[in-house]
Amino acid sequence: MHKQETEDPLRQQASPIFARVDCGQMINTYHPKPASAPKYRQAAEALDRRYAPLIDKQDLSTSISFDSSSSSTTMKSANDYSPPIYRMRRGRRYLHDDTLPYPLPCDLLELNRQNLRTLLLVKVFGAPFCSPFLTAEPPKKVLEVACGTGLWSSECHEHFSRLGYPDIEFTGLDIAPLAPDLNSQGVTWRFVKHDLRKTPLPFETGKFDFVFIKDLSLVAPTTGLQDTLMEEYLRILKPNGTLEAWESDYTLRTLLPNPPLPRNLNESSLKQADLTATYPLSAATSFTVPQNVYLQDYNNWISKSLASRKLTPVPCTLMGPMMLQEVGKLRDVEHKRFAILLDEVRWEREGIGGSESERGSSARKLSQSGASPTSKGKSRLTQSNALNPDQVALRQTALLTVVQMIEGLEPLLKESSGKCTDEWDRWWGCMMVDLLELRGAASGECLEVACWWGRKF
Repeated sequence: MHKQETEDPLRQQASPIFARVDCGQMINTYHPKPASAPKYRQAAEALDRRYAPLIDKQDLSTSISFDSSSSSTTMKSANDYSPPIYRMRRGRRYLHDDTLPYPLPCDLLELNRQNLRTLLLVKVFGAPFCSPFLTAEPPKKVLEVACGTGLWSSECHEHFSRLGYPDIEFTGLDIAPLAPDLNSQGVTWRFVKHDLRKTPLPFETGKFDFVFIKDLSLVAPTTGLQDTLMEEYLRILKPNGTLEAWESDYTLRTLLPNPPLPRNLNESSLKQADLTATYPLSAATSFTVPQNVYLQDYNNWISKSLASRKLTPVPCTLMGPMMLQEVGKLRDVEHKRFAILLDEVRWEREGIGGSESERGSSARKLSQSGASPTSKGKSRLTQSNALNPDQVALRQTALLTVVQMIEGLEPLLKESSGKCTDEWDRWWGCMMVDLLELRGAASGECLEVACWWGRKF
C-alpha cells in the first residue's frame, strides 16, 4: 500500500494503457458510461483532482525564473514575451491571446487528456520513438518541442534507462510552464519557456542528437511557420541526429472492411498491429465518412473552425511532404501510419473479407511484401479474432481522448455550429450517450495517427 500511495500520479495514469491494472477497473475509471453530460463531467473532474499534487492550478499562469544553481533549469528565452494570460470559459482555462491559433484549454483536464494520448501512441508505436537509429545509437541530448507535462520525456528516459542509458539529457520547450520537475523522477531535465512563433529557437546550432515533435499542428499555422520551424529543427540538430514527429488527425473517418496491408510492411510493425489491434495504413487504404451523425457534425465544425485559423485538420497527411521536401538535409526518411478503431466492429469478429480464400490472399500479399505472419503463422489482420481485454481498453482510451478533445474544443465548435448554449448542451449530452453508452462508434470510426522520422546529413 505504501508503494501505491507514493507512486507518481503520472505513472498511475499510465497503468491502464500498459495493462498494469485490471482492465475492468480501467474501464470503470477512464471510460464511464454516463447517462448525461454532467455525469461525465464529474468523472472528468475526478481525473483533474488526481493531478493536483503534481501541478498547482494557481501557478499555471506564472513565470518560473532561471536558477543557475540547479541542474533542473526552467528558463525563459531571450526573445520570449510576458507570461500568457488565461481566461475562463465554461469552467475551462484557455490562453487569452487572440493572436495564438491554439484552440485547446491549458488546464489539468486537458493535460490529463494529452497524457493519455501520449501513452496511447507509445503503446501503438511500441516505444517512445519509431526511428530504428536511436536503439543502435542512443542520443545524449534530446529536445521535446511543445512538451506540455513532459510525460513523453519521462517515458523516453525510462525506455533508455532499461537499455542501460540513464544519463541522457532532456530539454522541454513550451509557451507555458506546465511540466513538473522531472529531476525528482530521475530524469536529467531542463525546461525552457519560449513562444514558437519567435525564431530563432533559443538553442545553439547542432545542440541536440534527437528532436521530438508531437501534436504541433494546432500550434503552427500552414502559412509559413511550419517551414520556418522545420529549418530551426534542422539547425539545432547535430549531423546524423534524428528528427521525429508524431501527429493525430482531428477529423475522423470510417475504415472500410478488408483494408489491404501496406506493401512494405515489416514483421515488427505487423506484430505491433496484432498486439494492439490497430491497422497499418497506406495510400491504398479505403475510408468513408463517419457513420455516426454526431461525429459527422464534429467533422464539419472542426474543419470549418481550423480553416479559419489556418490550421490543418489532417496533419498526418501533410507531415510527410514536409519531411520529404528537405532533400539534401534529411535522409532515411520513413514513416508509420495506423488506424485505431474506436470500438470493436462486426467485420473483425467475422474475419476480414469473410472467407478463407480472401484471408489467404491477404496473407500472400503480406508474404510478398517481405513481412511474415506472427509466430504461429497467422495474423489477427488475416483471420477472425475477438479483441482481448487490453485491446478493448486501448480502443476505449482512444475514444475517451477523442471525446475529451471535443469537450475541450467546445468554444470553437459551438461558435462554428451556430448553436446557443442550451442547444449545445443537448447535442453534447446526446453525443456522450451515443458514443459511450450506445456504442455509436462501432461502424469502423477510427483515430488516425502517424509518425515520420529522418536523419540529418
